[in-house]
Amino acid sequence: MVTDAGRNGAPPRVLLIDDDAPFRTAMSKALRRRGFAVDPIPGGRAGVEALNAGGVDREHPAGAAVLDLRMPDIGGLEVLRRTPGRRVPVVVLTGHGTVPDAVEAMRLGAYTFLTKPVDAADLAPVLMQAARPSGGESRLVGESPATVQLRRLITRLADADEPVLLTGETGTGKEVAARALHQASQRAEQPFVPVNMACLPRDLVESELFGHCRGAFTGAERRKPGLFEEAEGGTLFLDELGELPLEHQAKLLRVLETRMFRPVGDTRERPFRARLVAATHRRLADEVSAGRFREDLFYRLQVLPLELPPLRARPADILPIARHWLAVVGDGLELTPDAEAVLLAHDWPGNVREVVNLARRVALFAEEGRVDAELVRRMLAANPFASGASTGARVGATLVPAAQTPPPLEELTLETVERRHIERLLAHHKNITKVARILDINRRTLQRKLKAWGIDHSDIGL
Repeated sequence: MVTDAGRNGAPPRVLLIDDDAPFRTAMSKALRRRGFAVDPIPGGRAGVEALNAGGVDREHPAGAAVLDLRMPDIGGLEVLRRTPGRRVPVVVLTGHGTVPDAVEAMRLGAYTFLTKPVDAADLAPVLMQAARPSGGESRLVGESPATVQLRRLITRLADADEPVLLTGETGTGKEVAARALHQASQRAEQPFVPVNMACLPRDLVESELFGHCRGAFTGAERRKPGLFEEAEGGTLFLDELGELPLEHQAKLLRVLETRMFRPVGDTRERPFRARLVAATHRRLADEVSAGRFREDLFYRLQVLPLELPPLRARPADILPIARHWLAVVGDGLELTPDAEAVLLAHDWPGNVREVVNLARRVALFAEEGRVDAELVRRMLAANPFASGASTGARVGATLVPAAQTPPPLEELTLETVERRHIERLLAHHKNITKVARILDINRRTLQRKLKAWGIDHSDIGL
């Protein structure tokens, strides 16, 4: 769901989900000065409700959301897991995050991530980019033999009634392949309903998939159709199928065998009139051996298996994918030959998802319509998909090499973090009154802090 503002190029309405009240106040003011409409959300629980509803006001849906990963009631990753049907692109913020946190957030569907401290000048262009409809998600891009063969198989299998199982490493483009299957079929004009099983809370799996009747359980005040019903006539895509709890696997098998399902609390079964496409990055044969996946369901899904190889095994696809996504998010940015060489030399542990994330970040910093090798290296230096520690860190709107990287935020005291943030704001704005207003504190309080830290502010405007 994207607001009209997001479509016509004006700033979208933004959900600002963060438990830090001073940050919410300051960032809301700063974004509003840039033309954004902002709905501050004071924590994870309220964030789940707002994201599931598409905003806090039905008349004015949100076009993008900002989500803090560390919140005391419900953390950002859990918010993503509890909002599997959200249509609002989410930009994740973390001041404490680890590399696995950032990767997991994007696996759960986050648009991208930024590191705190962040100011509106850095955040605004990311939100504009996130809210812009791309239309590139269903394109299976690439000219490698593996991708050409995959497109050929998708065409052949598009109108089959049997379920398709897509396998491959995380980020290889399994949802893109599922959408391509849907678009190539006679169901293309009907719904494509995706759900990430890793996002569904265990106690809500059955209700989300099959729906429920009024009064089926406490809080079920009205009938709710499930995803099996919403996908009628189209395609139901169950991503991360390996995360489906064992107790629900038998029910999925029964649906595949009988083409019928029963909503929670209902006495009648309903017909399942959609194509099922499932995907997993797990080796299901190993999951069967470990007792975590039903053998009969495994064999039922093996009728039409498709494997997507990792990007490192199909290097001929790297540049076409990068060019495609730069065209989608960067208004036709072009790669220089030396930038292409850097891309080809990278091993892409995050696969296609990593290329997409890189394109989104590059598009924010590229100048004069071109992307050179230096910019690509800087972005890869802060690559959240790289194994081990990152070789660089994001500071403001630029990236600094590892030799200049400050210590990890976990090693900094709260006072040090506060001081660095204030120093950065003062260096940028050069006005104590303005910085105090951004921080939502009294100007004299700010002056006392500067004096206590021994910071000479005599040359800074009042």
